[in-house]
Amino acid sequence: MNYSRYLEKQFRPHLEKTNRDKFICLDKNEPPFSAFDIIDGLITNDDIKSLRVYPDPYDLYEKLSKFVGIDIKNLLITQGSEQAIEFVFRVFLDQDDEVVYLNPSFAMFDVFAYQQKAKVKYIEFEDDITVSLDKVLQSITHNSKLFILANPNNPTGTAFNLKELDLIAKHTQETNTIFLLDEAYFHFYDIDSLDLVKKYEHIIITRTFSKALGVAGARVGYAISTKENIGLLRKLKPIDEINQLSNIIAKKVIDNADKILEKNISQVNKWKKLFKTAKFNNIDYIDTEGNFILLKSNCYEKHKKLLLENKIIPKIDFLQSYLKNCFRFSVLDDDTMDKILNLLKAFL
Repeated sequence: MNYSRYLEKQFRPHLEKTNRDKFICLDKNEPPFSAFDIIDGLITNDDIKSLRVYPDPYDLYEKLSKFVGIDIKNLLITQGSEQAIEFVFRVFLDQDDEVVYLNPSFAMFDVFAYQQKAKVKYIEFEDDITVSLDKVLQSITHNSKLFILANPNNPTGTAFNLKELDLIAKHTQETNTIFLLDEAYFHFYDIDSLDLVKKYEHIIITRTFSKALGVAGARVGYAISTKENIGLLRKLKPIDEINQLSNIIAKKVIDNADKILEKNISQVNKWKKLFKTAKFNNIDYIDTEGNFILLKSNCYEKHKKLLLENKIIPKIDFLQSYLKNCFRFSVLDDDTMDKILNLLKAFL
């Protein structure tokens, strides 16, 4: 059978049955609460009956435009922000073009770069899990076609402030480099970079409903940029931006966004503070700007065993030397977080 031999080296996980339902899974940076936990009656029988028809997303675009504070022509709704990011790779990168991003960062950056046959330039973190603005600017040159910054970053939880983002924007403008600002954790970090899109023509921002808005399973995201850039990205969209159920959910989430955001953000902030001030044996708390808690263990294998024996799955076994002996977990409900906190505090 004829197929692209280029794909032989592309690894993607196989479909397999897991036993994750038997564990408390905190390894994917999911939100503490679903929008359905916070708002009763979010979906009605009439909504379910409407699945007979194809979605019409215009009402969602209108609501999203008001929610974000930008014109409809500057928006593209996508199947999670992941699809918006993929579109940016496909539109702005050709074979052998250079793409630059932090390492580690969102895992799909590597997948999309490989699929475009692009050349990746990694910006590595220092041993203290920091990366300087100067190092970022020096890494982006006139050879760089695309620079991507997840801000805040996953899994490090590091972030650049608005002044630093503006300096990166100026530099990428000078090097004629597209600047993709991936803001999956936007609501957990107290800056709004929207003015950068209004100020610079080469910036694309991606955001999602999967984190603070509480509907990761609905797979709704969006891109923000100039009318011209959105027009280019729109050329890649499928017939329907998202499915009808996701379309309905997203509109109702926006209608109730204040309550949903307050509940999820306050829960994350509360438990970050409790873990930061807790007295642990052989554990150091690492400050982050995401929706997760990052800890470094001085007896990693024992802590790992403790958590797994208690049916708790954090993100573990990082490959990078500066994240060695770290484990990261999402914030969930109070009972779950109490259990983890008490397990770790009692451990000797």
